[in-house]
Amino acid sequence: MELDQFVKELIGDFLPGVTFLFFPHEAQRLDFSRKKDLNKELYTKSPGGGRKRYADILFEVPYENTPPETMLIHAESQQQKKLDFPARMLGYHSLIYDREIEKERQDSFTLAQFTEWENQKRLLSFVLCNYALEDGIKEERVDSPQTKLSCQYTAISLPVLSAREYLQKDNPVVCALVVFMDPDGLSNPELKVECYRKLLSYKESLTIRKIDLVVYALETYLILTEEENQIYQRLIKEVYPEVSEMIINPLIEQGEKVGLQKSIVRLLSRRFQQIPEDLQKKVFSLTDTQKLEMLFDASLEVESLEELSKNGFWGD
Repeated sequence: MELDQFVKELIGDFLPGVTFLFFPHEAQRLDFSRKKDLNKELYTKSPGGGRKRYADILFEVPYENTPPETMLIHAESQQQKKLDFPARMLGYHSLIYDREIEKERQDSFTLAQFTEWENQKRLLSFVLCNYALEDGIKEERVDSPQTKLSCQYTAISLPVLSAREYLQKDNPVVCALVVFMDPDGLSNPELKVECYRKLLSYKESLTIRKIDLVVYALETYLILTEEENQIYQRLIKEVYPEVSEMIINPLIEQGEKVGLQKSIVRLLSRRFQQIPEDLQKKVFSLTDTQKLEMLFDASLEVESLEELSKNGFWGD
């Protein structure tokens, strides 16, 4: 799984945790049990003909007490700094506003109707950046003189934030996010052990899928040298044996397969809007990890669902 795709999956699965971590005042007013994963396709027709644009993450989450009625949470993942990114965010905001907010507007409002429209939806937009910015968490504003449009979003620069500080927070998603943060004096072996120890405390409350995402982050993106790995192995065997027990837990191995299966179904649903129930059953019938990884890669590239059946994944 590519890093950018992994971060998108992490935000989607840990949406309440990410929102509480970086926007606690907004998060405590929301009812995440009723969140709705919105259609990612925002724009299907253009002068060039048929171009599709997708937001990385777009959820609608109701407020517990109204008004407003709902919060639209829009999140993006950026692994490298790009000069055109602010303009892209402005484009996303315009599309989201037009599709999710402006569609409710009437040409002629009474004062009461106008107030009701204004109170229907709010937009919270942020980007997780895997590169250093001057501030770890910064509000950025984009203005377009030509169109008179503007937007505001929060840029969260993970490498600038302190892993040591965030590990103190009562939030399971930090077990994965801190691998992209500044270690702040912690060695890589210490950081990895502390992440697993923290994950262990949430083991009973997290789904296998979520545990698997955290384990994937720790094993894929927190790379140890040979010397560091020797220190790490000594720590988990001699000092923290409970961590060693968790790493070899067969639930983790099973979770990896289930996570891949769910990721494939979710990816195909996003790309092709709706997939047949029999195709979903075929995906979940695959248990070979290597074959699932090949299917995931193919799902990113095929132009239709029919193409998948031609690649021999199902044996029919």
